[in-house]
Amino acid sequence: MASTLLRHGRGFAMPLLHHAPPMTACCCSRVCLACHGDRLASLLETASAFRLFRFEAKAVVEEGRWDMPDGGLIPLAAVLAGAGVVLLVCGGATCCCLKHFTRHGVAVAPWIVGDVSAVLSALGQNRLETLLAPGARPSRGLARRVGGGTNDLESTQS
Repeated sequence: MASTLLRHGRGFAMPLLHHAPPMTACCCSRVCLACHGDRLASLLETASAFRLFRFEAKAVVEEGRWDMPDGGLIPLAAVLAGAGVVLLVCGGATCCCLKHFTRHGVAVAPWIVGDVSAVLSALGQNRLETLLAPGARPSRGLARRVGGGTNDLESTQS
C-alpha cells in the first residue's frame, strides 16, 4: 500500500492516507487526538473527546475540544476540516471510518496508543511510530521524518 507524507517546514512529517492539500509555510500545524480521558481512545468511534492542538515553533497549544457529534464520524470529519486540522491521531480504525476524513483533506494516523502527553511528544520528535499498537504495521502511513524544511509531498512504497 502506498502512503503519502506531507513534509512540514518544522521537520516533522504528517501521514496522508490519500491526497490532502499541502500546507503553506506560514501556517501552524493543527493536530486532533481522539481521546478517552487523558489517553487515546482504543477505537476511533469510541472516543469521548477530540482534542485540538496547534504545533508552534517552541510550544504545543491546546486550542479546543469536541465531543463526538450527533451522526458520528461523518460530521466529525467536516468539523475537523473546518477547524484546519491536518492530522487526526487515533487508536484502532477501519478503512470505512477513515475515508470520511481523507475526503475532507484530514490525514489519519491510526493504531496509535498512549497518553496525550506521550503522543504530543512523539509527534514533536518525529517518533509517532514508537507508539504503534502491538501487532500494527508501520507501513500503514505513520508519520516519519522525510527531511529538510520545504513543504512538498513525497510518496513512499511500503
